[in-house]
Amino acid sequence: MENSAITATQAIQAILAPAVMISANGLLLLGLNARQTSVFNRIRLLNDEKRKIMRETNQSLEHAHCDDVRCLSIDHQIDVLLRRAWYVRNSLICCTIAVAFFVLSSFGIGINFLIASQWVTNLPLYLFILAMFLVLSGIIFLTIDELISYRVIVIEVRHK
Repeated sequence: MENSAITATQAIQAILAPAVMISANGLLLLGLNARQTSVFNRIRLLNDEKRKIMRETNQSLEHAHCDDVRCLSIDHQIDVLLRRAWYVRNSLICCTIAVAFFVLSSFGIGINFLIASQWVTNLPLYLFILAMFLVLSGIIFLTIDELISYRVIVIEVRHK
């Protein structure tokens, strides 16, 4: 009886190990979601500014050179921001799927304690490794986004 209690305790401890990664990934997802919201809001603001410039240009007969320069700057910034949004989206998808695989690895550990089979024995490890690979992929996408984000500021400063 005591032996099964130890086994149950060990099973619970093993099942909770991927939960740490679920929590860590949850924090990463919160940050990524904030980043995505920021990029989307910036795209919307730039589109609104461009529409306002176009409306003012259409209403007045004069066409200022600075309006053309600003519209080109806005177009260029939106292109870069859309690329950033793509990388942030990919990072979010990778990290979200990783959470699913961490949960599945916890289930696999539980099933492993109930069913003694060679295939089931290695399943949790494979799921956990796959989840870690997805987290790494998400971090790589996030790093690429960070490298691109600097370009938007450079465009904004150069084309006042």
